[in-house]
Amino acid sequence: MMDNNNNKTSTDLLGLAPYGESLKIAVEKGFGAAEALLSRICLPAAEELGLMYKDKVRHWRLNNIIKIIEKSNDKLQFIDGEINLNAHPRVIKEIIENGSWCDDDTIQEMWAGLIASSCNEDDGDDLNLIFVNTLKQLTRNQVKILNYICSKCIMNVDKNGFIQANHIEISLDELSKIVEIKSVHQIDSELDFLRSKELLISDYFSGHGAGFVIDLDNIVAHLEPSPFAINLFIRGQGFKGSPKDFYKLEYKNQ
Repeated sequence: MMDNNNNKTSTDLLGLAPYGESLKIAVEKGFGAAEALLSRICLPAAEELGLMYKDKVRHWRLNNIIKIIEKSNDKLQFIDGEINLNAHPRVIKEIIENGSWCDDDTIQEMWAGLIASSCNEDDGDDLNLIFVNTLKQLTRNQVKILNYICSKCIMNVDKNGFIQANHIEISLDELSKIVEIKSVHQIDSELDFLRSKELLISDYFSGHGAGFVIDLDNIVAHLEPSPFAINLFIRGQGFKGSPKDFYKLEYKNQ
């Protein structure tokens, strides 16, 4: 006969049993509002959320997605308390599936922004799928780095409306404060991954790389977000327009 203690262990692979009651309370508190909002922008996704609610094993994931939906509520545009927008079910389904595994507030804000920027007055489009597929691969430190440089870099726009960032130089100490870790090797790995996904780019014509530049005295990072990274950032803020409009840029003929 199976030992009861072993059986309990085998059904709690994530070690969430001690949080069962608090998770249940959190889920019950936020579920109604989250379901109501999803019903207004994407009914199939609301039905999927209902299935998660019935499955008590998935309460940890459901609690995460409820938080994401609550955050998206602040990024959506309501007119007289109403919202007349729709989102593509395929996009929202992927956000629910991938975002529900994330309990970090920084990344949850990005998932919330993708929900908001997936909505339009038609039936929604599936453009945000490309950003979902990228965001799900990023760590919280990588998201913090992207958010920082996309907020701090000077942006330029050409006559066709395409945007490009000027690179910025960040010291190791400053980067450590942004990501809240001190290991230069861990930070270097985070930057290597961003570069491998072409979210950071180099410009050898202007003489800068994409990552740490080491001299005898200092360790400094040269960081420039790619146009795709910039679009991921603004979509993660819930913005549906162009980078040019987000940054309020005008082309200056020189």
